[in-house]
Amino acid sequence: MVTVCLAVVLANGGSVPAELSPALLPLALLSGLAGLIAFPVSGVYRRHTRSTSLRDIAHILVGAVLSVVLLALMASVLTVTAQVPLPVYVIQFLLAVPALSALRVVARSRELARQNKRLMAQHADKIPVLLVGTGASCDLFVRSLRNTGSKYQPVGIIDDARNTQGLYFHDVQIIGSLLDPDCLIARLKHCNMLPQRLFLTEPVTHFESDGIRKLISWSEAHGIAVSRLAGLEELGTEADADKSSLRTVKPEDILDRPQKAVERSMLRELFQGRRVLVTGAGGSIGSELTRQIASFDPAELVMIDNCEFNAYSIDMDLSQNFPDVARRMYVASIRDAARVNTIFERHRPELVFNAAALKHVPLVELNPCEGVLTNVIGTRNVADAARNVGAIAMVQVSTDKAVNTTNVMGATKRVAEFYVQAQDRITNETEEMTRFFSVRFGNVLGSSGSLIPLFQRQISKGGPLTVTDRKMERYFMTIREAVQLTLVAAASGLTLDTSHGEIFVLDMGRPVKIVDLAERMIRLAGLTPYEDIDIKFIGSRPGEKLFEELFDASEERRECGIPGVSSARPDGVAIARLRATILKLEQAAAVGDELSVKRLLKDLVPGYGINGLRSVDVSDSIKKPVLTATDLLPKNDIPAVDAGAEQPRLSAGR
Repeated sequence: MVTVCLAVVLANGGSVPAELSPALLPLALLSGLAGLIAFPVSGVYRRHTRSTSLRDIAHILVGAVLSVVLLALMASVLTVTAQVPLPVYVIQFLLAVPALSALRVVARSRELARQNKRLMAQHADKIPVLLVGTGASCDLFVRSLRNTGSKYQPVGIIDDARNTQGLYFHDVQIIGSLLDPDCLIARLKHCNMLPQRLFLTEPVTHFESDGIRKLISWSEAHGIAVSRLAGLEELGTEADADKSSLRTVKPEDILDRPQKAVERSMLRELFQGRRVLVTGAGGSIGSELTRQIASFDPAELVMIDNCEFNAYSIDMDLSQNFPDVARRMYVASIRDAARVNTIFERHRPELVFNAAALKHVPLVELNPCEGVLTNVIGTRNVADAARNVGAIAMVQVSTDKAVNTTNVMGATKRVAEFYVQAQDRITNETEEMTRFFSVRFGNVLGSSGSLIPLFQRQISKGGPLTVTDRKMERYFMTIREAVQLTLVAAASGLTLDTSHGEIFVLDMGRPVKIVDLAERMIRLAGLTPYEDIDIKFIGSRPGEKLFEELFDASEERRECGIPGVSSARPDGVAIARLRATILKLEQAAAVGDELSVKRLLKDLVPGYGINGLRSVDVSDSIKKPVLTATDLLPKNDIPAVDAGAEQPRLSAGR
């Protein structure tokens, strides 16, 4: 109706002749009637506005032609409209097509706006992903993410063509090209927030070989999972794209929550141009620490590991992925105070991360002296060396097993927390520069000796999966987010006004039952729990608890101003008592006196005692049918120690 009136005006130079004025209203009514007949016939009204695309233009063209022809025929019958010239209908057609198209575009935009408003509330819980390629698979995948409220959030697209940087593909910006991989990686390197996954939208052979090789190598070095989207013939429908298109199952798939994302700008300011030392650098946590720290261009990266193979592996990894970072690898034990001090004096690190530890509860329970020598004496050696060289900060990697512990491993890590906390309070009292932090978190998915690799091996062999107890539950997070939050806690501890003696506790969500995790892994493998793969309950191992805690009952829990991190403020132990007891622990562990070690841990760690000594009774009863009270006393009478005097230290390596 509007277009025909506008066509009359345009056909007559912007005005309506007197002879056509009586025809305007009848002509508009006839135009509306023609549209009511023509548009349903042409199928325009059967096209949903949410799916408006270029294909709808064909239906609009047919509808516009039919309505104009029908209008001309009806107008020629009536006397009042018979004098309307033919150019009016031609102009009406030219106006109707863009007008009808614009109406549908506006309707779709409003629909998408409402949908985006609903999805924005879920944006914080989405997993940021980076897409490679702009082919049909990428097009379908991005559409499915936008229309189905997927858990993934595209943060950028890497194109396989030149000169497309800055353009948008379905509202997702193209950030670079595989044909210029060095420039692309340099741009990604300085991103404030890295994606958690990289999706290849085509087979690897489709992309330029040098570019895709460099991109995948960079992604793996930064802990970014690389997956490939299936081809169109494998995707099925759009609705299935999100759940069926991924080729690999990663540890983060096991979590029922999104990983924590952190901003990298603050971390770059902390590490860039600084000398950093990491102990246990070849382990699961230590190796991820070294990779992430290396990505921030430190002046020097010093690594210590007691395992030659682990040291070789991480050194080769860094040489391939971060060749420009100066590094030095030492095969050494943190138990050896003289060796640790020599390394620290040679490199004088500014930031120190102590990730070296014996962490497996049943093994440490059977080898308590070894646990003390590494987890307690080693931590003391590293902390003292950090203070001696005037480091800015020393960060102790701790565990939730240190809370209300019933096992030796947890008790040793608790003593390590006490020592680090006491050192930080000394810094506060003496106004020295070295800060000391402990970062506490729970189980790490995908680490060496953890549940995920074990379950994967058991599934590959046809089962059964072994679970200790149906009620057992643990806190879980991925290696990447554990390390990122550890780095953030360290950076924030130095920049924010945090009190001395705090223990940073990472937010790990809700605990997960081990049996639920086992069932989830079986389903992710495309199998049915208890039918295709059985789950066998084998009973708790020595020292294990049914559940873990992140905060001790005596600790004050507070928000520390760091997203994803809280702080615990325990009362702590006086440094004089700590030094004296740690020296006794060192002496007892050096001669293999397990009973004395557990007795000293009992005296120092609240809540550990009874269960700890009970485990001694069980193991020792193999040799002695009956235990008396004197059997629980130390075999060697250890003399009292003057806490204020300088004490000799035994080398655990002897």
